[in-house]
Amino acid sequence: MDQLYMLRAFVAVAQHRSFSKAAASLGVTTGSISKAIAKLEESIQTLILHRTTRSVSVTDAAQSYYLSCCRLLEELDEANRRIAQEREIDSGRLRLVVHPMLVNKTFSRLLSDYQAIAPNVNLMVSVREEAVNLYDGHFDMAILPPHLVEQSGVIRRTLSRSRHIFVAAPGYLERCGTPEAASDLASHFLLLDPASKQKGTNFIDLLETGKRMSVLPMSSMDGNEVLLRAAALTGTGIATISEAMVREDIAAGHLTHILPQCSTSESGAEVCLFYSHRELLPVRLRTFVDFCIDFFRSLPGPIPNAMAAIPQRLDRDVDHALTTV
Repeated sequence: MDQLYMLRAFVAVAQHRSFSKAAASLGVTTGSISKAIAKLEESIQTLILHRTTRSVSVTDAAQSYYLSCCRLLEELDEANRRIAQEREIDSGRLRLVVHPMLVNKTFSRLLSDYQAIAPNVNLMVSVREEAVNLYDGHFDMAILPPHLVEQSGVIRRTLSRSRHIFVAAPGYLERCGTPEAASDLASHFLLLDPASKQKGTNFIDLLETGKRMSVLPMSSMDGNEVLLRAAALTGTGIATISEAMVREDIAAGHLTHILPQCSTSESGAEVCLFYSHRELLPVRLRTFVDFCIDFFRSLPGPIPNAMAAIPQRLDRDVDHALTTV
């Protein structure tokens, strides 16, 4: 009989204090466990288990032997896991879901840089706006705002935070003028996130130099940030949008940041990396986690805020294991 199997049988019986439970844990019959224990005792010429009608326990003579077997099996299992991980790093599938607001030049660079360090990983990217549950088997990881992920039992790591700012195309500002104060927005066509509107009205809530106020725009259009950015780039109106999404457009001169003292949100837009809480995360996923955190840390900082400094990133080593209370 396999020596390793006999040791596993012994440890299982000692841990479960039951032959039947040990058999169930190893996926074998109770008779097979009994034979393994008998063979092991014969091999080492020592009684290793006390058996009664109610319980099973390790004999005094076998206590140190039991601890040695536990260490041996743990080291062997860890070696098996490690070699499996090393084999897995160069291959396998990684299914990633991202929010549409992330699909820009920066995200293209993230993909190309990751593929350079993991050329044999099959990266499958889906772009979605709806809520995601990482335990339904469709995705391994998500880069999304927190409210779009079912968070019980997953790991959440904040990649970036950026405030909502006002931007417009230079052509629009030449045609319609540049607002100098929040009250000037009333005479402009605004491109808005529906969440910025007061419920049941067309008023928008915003902050100006830290003070809350409401503005009723002459005309407006609402939609997701992808739509708002596209409309702003064509000169449709003034958009309120997360700074991270339009940073490249501002740098290139396609959009102009206006009203730096104003924002439609105190907290700003947060983007997080989510992955399921597993005892042993596959190496290809762990590599992607570390890569993402390093990549976002290397990005330029936010546009200076006239109201206050808003943190752009959290420390890379902070993990939040979220569980249902």
